[in-house]
Amino acid sequence: MPSRLNELRALMPVGEGTILAADVIMPSMTDDVLHGNRALSAAFGSDLLTDYVPDALGAADVRRQLASGQLPTNDGPLEVGQLRVPLARRVESIPVTSCAARARMLVLTEQALTVHTPRPEVFSYRSLRWQYRPAYQARQSRLRALATRQDLPLVLVLDVHRFGRSLPLDTLIGKPWMTERLAEALTDLHAATGRCLLPGHRWSNRLATASLAPLDDTIAALAPDRWVRWGDDIHIFTRDQNEADDIRAAAVLALDRIGLRLSEEKSTVIAAASVLAGPARFLAGRPEEVWRTGLEAGDVTALRYALSRTPPDRTVSLTLVDAVRDRPVLLPRAAHYLDRAAQTPEGQAAAKRLLHTAETDAFAAARLLALTGRRPELVSEVPDGLLAVAARSGFVSLRELAFQIEVLRHHRDARPPTSRMRDWLRADGFLRRQRPQVSTLL
Repeated sequence: MPSRLNELRALMPVGEGTILAADVIMPSMTDDVLHGNRALSAAFGSDLLTDYVPDALGAADVRRQLASGQLPTNDGPLEVGQLRVPLARRVESIPVTSCAARARMLVLTEQALTVHTPRPEVFSYRSLRWQYRPAYQARQSRLRALATRQDLPLVLVLDVHRFGRSLPLDTLIGKPWMTERLAEALTDLHAATGRCLLPGHRWSNRLATASLAPLDDTIAALAPDRWVRWGDDIHIFTRDQNEADDIRAAAVLALDRIGLRLSEEKSTVIAAASVLAGPARFLAGRPEEVWRTGLEAGDVTALRYALSRTPPDRTVSLTLVDAVRDRPVLLPRAAHYLDRAAQTPEGQAAAKRLLHTAETDAFAAARLLALTGRRPELVSEVPDGLLAVAARSGFVSLRELAFQIEVLRHHRDARPPTSRMRDWLRADGFLRRQRPQVSTLL
């Protein structure tokens, strides 16, 4: 059986030059290679759950390419748009790239990281087959186990200052597992955005996790088997304040060697018991009840948890629009909930109200047009202003979503924004059958 390294190398183009989208990377498809192709396609599918501009239409093409052993290519120079996104505590400008660019970076990253294995204390983005929810739950369980130890009353919490933006390109390219093709792609990305990592991208989180291995080695030597890392969020359980101070000083030196520093605001020492009410907290109970208690407490974590799990519920539907108005970060999961609830009178009313009261910006358009693309009964309710924002945006996937709504409205004079959409329009009924994705981890 070929090694995992050879398996993924087989997925990559041989030699220099541009590989066309139609080029098949493998001359013959063994069972192992087919399995690797499916894993890449599945990993990209999970990557789309953190996509700030849903692109399920284009993603259908990309996933087929990955599953058949093709390497998606960028059409021309790398294009990166900026999307203003409401987060839990602030609004941030997020770089957004095309589906093909995401998939290409995923393949290049997985090829490079076949020779890297994170320490077992690292729970985030460990491998090609890593899955978010099981890993997050495993991290919670490990944190709870450590928090109950009587000999470890304190937790040193470490967080890297603006990690996603500040990781130096030279540091990343100098890693022992780096490949020439990935280095070239990262250099192009850095030239376009000023950064090497993009928030929400699976490949980016994989590289971020791997790049902190020197810090892991330092912590493991000083606090063996009593620390947990997720991304750049690290919890180290210590015996006393002096030990916490020593570990923090060592971490500062380890980060300095790779051009990074700790966040003074987020790095602190807390009581171990407080972890149980924070990152180790298990949300329990019926999702509808979690929603109600979350509203009372203003608990965004509980509200996000409930929206992705609650079946159509009258109270949730009646309170949803006001909750999204007060906390715009809930919009992606609200669209996911309404996809299920739109079949009920209260859910449909909530969807219509949200369409007419949401912010008229690209972030809202991306979520609401994806929802209406799945629910034809809502198409006539889409405000023209939302479609206009989408049509004028620099995001191809968002312009295509707006065009799909126009097709569903039977607007024959709508002009396809891309050649891809012209091809799909010729395929009789395709745009009516192909539904955008609203499932999300955002």
